[in-house]
Amino acid sequence: LPRGMPITDADQQSVGEAHDIADANFTEARVLLGRGDLTNRHAECPDCHNPHRVLKNRVFNGSGDTVAGTHDHTATHSNLASGVLRGSWGVEPIYGSTSFQDLPTSYTVKEGDGGSIANTAVNSSYVTREYQICLKCHSDYGYDDNNLYPTGNRPDLGDSGRGTPTGTNNLTQFTNQAKEFQAPLAHKGEGTASNTGADSGFATNNHRSWHPVMDTSGRDAATRDMSSSTNLFLSPWNGSAIGTQTMYCSDCHGSNTANGTVVPGGGENGSPWGPHGSTNDFILKGTWNSSTGSNNSGLCFRCHNHTNYATDQNENSGNNFASGFGGPDDSNLHALHAKEIGKNLRCSWCHVAVPHGWKNKALLVNLNDVGSEAGLPAGTEVPINSSGQTYNREPYYLNAKLKIRTFRLSGTWRPGNCGSASGTPDVGRDWMKDVCSNPP
Repeated sequence: LPRGMPITDADQQSVGEAHDIADANFTEARVLLGRGDLTNRHAECPDCHNPHRVLKNRVFNGSGDTVAGTHDHTATHSNLASGVLRGSWGVEPIYGSTSFQDLPTSYTVKEGDGGSIANTAVNSSYVTREYQICLKCHSDYGYDDNNLYPTGNRPDLGDSGRGTPTGTNNLTQFTNQAKEFQAPLAHKGEGTASNTGADSGFATNNHRSWHPVMDTSGRDAATRDMSSSTNLFLSPWNGSAIGTQTMYCSDCHGSNTANGTVVPGGGENGSPWGPHGSTNDFILKGTWNSSTGSNNSGLCFRCHNHTNYATDQNENSGNNFASGFGGPDDSNLHALHAKEIGKNLRCSWCHVAVPHGWKNKALLVNLNDVGSEAGLPAGTEVPINSSGQTYNREPYYLNAKLKIRTFRLSGTWRPGNCGSASGTPDVGRDWMKDVCSNPP
């Protein structure tokens, strides 16, 4: 497919196959992953699969064969490694700070085979999670990272064949997913994160956010003020599963799927689930760009219900549900905004352009507080004064517009919470009319 792992020699920067199997666990030195020498970065089948240990089973510690080797998408989700990943090796990040701006302090290598009915604990000595395999290449375990944005020592887009071209979504470099997916216990649920130490800069009612790959968000339906509207998400993310389950990297990354689902053609035993290749950039199951949100074909709406996020609720009476982004004026302000600007919403106007995890709640950008993630001093206000203006700065800002003056608990948002911190040009509804009346 047009976008994919650089399997062939011609797709890789190194001369020939770089993978050098060190032992029966298929581990290899960090320098061969790219740490210290990015020309060694590669993707070989045994980077993710141990051919002596794989089995066709939904879980890595299963026994015998089942109907599929991938996770069951009809069931409550976890990130447990499937049988096709059994016995591979990976890493678990160790964090010294809960700040989004800080890298992991170290990594624990996971290797070996726990066998059938093995313990599934995340702290097991062997791989138990899918993300542990992904992070050995998609974090600073596999490359150097000086943590500078928008430029750093991280790998460049387009440096391998079949990779996403540089400049896509304004991106020129990979981001560090171990940094982004961190799920600090103090930031679970709602409310304000710790006001001491590394978190002292958090505003009232703000906290980190993340897609629940490494851990759950703790933000269940009641916390999100949507207890009576749990179908805001598509199955299996709805109902009692909201906020209490994790998800797979391969729920978003893989070959293109039909609108409204992340299940490949043919179901579990059909087209590959893994992130081998896709017709979409970043090996995604749907499109993700500055136009996402204008229709139901984007990646977001493989899991989020497009009817309730981006259409006029009056057109779908009885089918719309309350959103965490709601308040006394309307219980679903996503739908209200879609109505006000002619169903022409764009996800990246308000949400971060690399939605793995973020420094603000709900993956919300805040142009009143742009900082080191854009190479600027913390608390920098970016001017957005007219409808045609947006802010672009890799990696996290793609046609961004949103300015938040005060963060609110879910279900309590009001117009005055948005607008310029400086009051220029306006706040509340007047600000929205100034910058969103005829958006690009």
